Amino acid sequence: MAHGAEHEPQAAGEGYELDSDTALEGLGEGRYRGEVSARWGVGAGPNGGYLAAFILRAVLAESALPDPLSLTVHYLSRPAEGPCELVVTRLREGRGHASYRADLVQSGEVRCAALATLGRLRPAGPLDFQPEAPAVPPPEECSAVRRLGEAAAIWERVEQRVARPDDVFFMRAAPGEARTGGWTRLLDGRPTDALALALFLDCWPPAVFGRTLQPDPIGAPTLEYTVHWRNGAASDWCYASFETRALTGGYVDEEGELFDEEGTLVACSRQLARYDGSGRRAAGR
Repeated sequence: MAHGAEHEPQAAGEGYELDSDTALEGLGEGRYRGEVSARWGVGAGPNGGYLAAFILRAVLAESALPDPLSLTVHYLSRPAEGPCELVVTRLREGRGHASYRADLVQSGEVRCAALATLGRLRPAGPLDFQPEAPAVPPPEECSAVRRLGEAAAIWERVEQRVARPDDVFFMRAAPGEARTGGWTRLLDGRPTDALALALFLDCWPPAVFGRTLQPDPIGAPTLEYTVHWRNGAASDWCYASFETRALTGGYVDEEGELFDEEGTLVACSRQLARYDGSGRRAAGR
């Protein structure tokens, strides 16, 4: 999957939107040219998971190690639809792990700044353990999520199914726990890989909406988003489970877990977002 620094980035998958919308042209010395697409928009700008996948593709193009282990993205200001440059800096590269900084730049301004660690996903060991996968029916027995009104562009590209109406805030009859999630895959049939996992862990409505039932018109803009990859996905469908434990002073956290159809934990996430339910644009974001 990865390439050495002297090679072109991974070619876009023919016919798959996520690949064409994260396609890169190598410029040399860790620099790549790309195009931020409007097809993954949510709220007032591009989805944070899509931007994380975009950044990840550039990091993989620089690394001789094949698998992302950790990626933390700080969203400094909202990228706009249109041309961008990704600048990848090698911080350290050893035999087993490598660390990189990656910036997404538009109009001379760093819009997203990321740190990534790459290595190799290793076979299960005798001491391994993981959270228990949610006890839910398989995706074919779950209900498709149907949104009323104007849907965000990203939700036209992902298929989502829930086991219970309470699993997504706009199907709830009353406020409940700050949880959400369900089965997720890409609608165009693209196989689920590391890039898709970065997207899946940020493509559901914020879990806090389930408690407040106040979906802010500007959403809950993410300030920081971290993904840890744990295993390769054995299925295209993955079950996403999200929980918010605290909303304090206009800042909300969210923790996510992603399981494949075999019940294996494939990735997990944590993010910090700005949210107060008022619909006012947060200062500095």
